[in-house]
Amino acid sequence: MTPKKFADVLTMNPIQETQNRSHRLVLIDELPLYRRGVIELVRRQKDLSVCGEFADRNSALAAIDSLGADLVIMELSTRDGAGVDLIKDLRLRQSKLRILVLSQNPESIHAERVLQAGASGFVSKFEDDPVILKAIRGVLEGQTYFSPQVSAQLAMRYLGVGAMQAASPIQGLTNRELQVFRLIGSGKPTRGIAAALGLSVKTIETYLEHLKRKLGVSSGVALSHRAVQWMERGMVE
Repeated sequence: MTPKKFADVLTMNPIQETQNRSHRLVLIDELPLYRRGVIELVRRQKDLSVCGEFADRNSALAAIDSLGADLVIMELSTRDGAGVDLIKDLRLRQSKLRILVLSQNPESIHAERVLQAGASGFVSKFEDDPVILKAIRGVLEGQTYFSPQVSAQLAMRYLGVGAMQAASPIQGLTNRELQVFRLIGSGKPTRGIAAALGLSVKTIETYLEHLKRKLGVSSGVALSHRAVQWMERGMVE
């Protein structure tokens, strides 16, 4: 039988912890469907338990110190596009906390970013249960987990052989530029982006100019069109 993808699991079993479950996991994802899927996947493992689930960064950060978590499993996409910043904030609060990104975002663009921010791995939400569990257990054991292709690129990068292969100009954007680009693609106007990121409108306008130059577009309309298309393609280019 083909393993089910956890996103397809719709059971509503509550979080149940038992004393013999040694590894405590926290979930951060805005979508209840995905949280339920992970909870059901973890519930079937004798040595894993979910000790907290959160839909937003603020509630997760407020509670993380009291949960005694071993691992945070988190989606990179947030309404403010600040997933990488959330990784940094979590590690600042608990330097030994392990973080696994479980995301719909393209690994090729985000793998090195999340590694530099302090995460220990990246696995796609579209993977089957055995792969997701392998990533969870690997990170809990102190390893890093990335797909074989990205692992090879990261190894070469950190051995000084070369940088991560840039398949498109988008991969060359800074973390903040990528945040702004994603928010443009989500339909936010300049003032809305400024409010979401806690920055001034003038600063956002500067980022827009950087994006136009790096992506080779000549106008704000063309930039918006490019961002919307990128989002519609699942942030793959």
